[in-house]
Amino acid sequence: MIGYGRNECGLTDEAVSELKRALAVSTQSDNSGSTHNFYHYPARFSPDIARAVLSLFSKPDDWILDPFMGGGTTIIEALSSGRRVVGVDLNSLALFVTQVRTTPLSPADEDAVRAWSRRCLNLVEAELMTASPIKNLPLAMTTFLDSALQLASSLRFPRQRAFARCAVLRLGQWALDGREFPFPRRRTLSERLLEIVEQNLIGLREFVVACKEASTRKADVSKRRVLLYRNAVGLEKDPLLQKLTKRPNLVFTSPPYASVHVLYHRWQYRGRKETPAPYWIANIPDGFYSSHYTGGSRTPTGRERYFQMIHTAFTSIRQIISPIGTVVQLIGFSDVETQLPIYLRTMRAAGFAEILPPSGIRLTRTVPNRKWYTRVKQSVPSSSEYLLLHRPN
Repeated sequence: MIGYGRNECGLTDEAVSELKRALAVSTQSDNSGSTHNFYHYPARFSPDIARAVLSLFSKPDDWILDPFMGGGTTIIEALSSGRRVVGVDLNSLALFVTQVRTTPLSPADEDAVRAWSRRCLNLVEAELMTASPIKNLPLAMTTFLDSALQLASSLRFPRQRAFARCAVLRLGQWALDGREFPFPRRRTLSERLLEIVEQNLIGLREFVVACKEASTRKADVSKRRVLLYRNAVGLEKDPLLQKLTKRPNLVFTSPPYASVHVLYHRWQYRGRKETPAPYWIANIPDGFYSSHYTGGSRTPTGRERYFQMIHTAFTSIRQIISPIGTVVQLIGFSDVETQLPIYLRTMRAAGFAEILPPSGIRLTRTVPNRKWYTRVKQSVPSSSEYLLLHRPN
């Protein structure tokens, strides 16, 4: 078996039609439903694309690999469709968010986090202690968020505390994204936190129901995922991956984009002021520059390092994936004419052959509401993404 969506020559016409439909829908998608709105991870892609790719190139109980998992869209959709999944990312924030998004809660857990969010209403009138400053985060906002996090520390179980921190993470992101006010008052923050907690609980229940419909019991959801905080380079030597019962039949991922600056590790406040607040809220390590998360800077040397990273990462992936597996990537470029050919040569050097539609024209989509910076300010090719498909040589 080669795969549901392709044959020896390339993609089937049916697969192309389904992928085009998913790409078209994704340009209008708000990524809502299930646990996708727990946190707006930068450069995330649409669940519609993930569902189409999973359906076409894998079957239930297959292992799926996402070596650049980001906010976990592939992980959520793979588990929801009865697959087993490995997610890898060198960003500790990606690991934190993905774990919370795919960790079911019991009714008692739900009651506990609801009670915590209601206690946060008391912060409206309380005399709050001044928190330690967080760079480029308003002190009043820092103080409120810190007080909410202190209340969350009394929650009994780690999964409850992580869920609460993720809700505060979304609250802080929402507050900095606000356009109707320079900074929300405490009452607005506390009421919005209540809404976020309830929305997230509903989303998590939807996720559990989807898993159940795919024949995965709630108690088994976490057992069907392997989440790794590490670089994709050298994955073939990871002891956890060496224990997999079968090789991944599908790699579906969205790697960093060549020479496109995306803030995976910072929020922005009032323009370009960057704050490390997400890591403080999630209580996880940070300390790296943006080039660490994007594979290289936007300098000529950085671009060389980026393609070297892609080569070494996919050389490792080539040793993990099934010989009859498929690699599907959603990726953009700041200079398509120059960088796409280099990228394709890099994939060939790593041991993969491209799969093209019968027309020979690669599939693309326009990225809706994407926030990033490239070296030029006018409309740029990075506002489009390519859906690249490869098979092992």
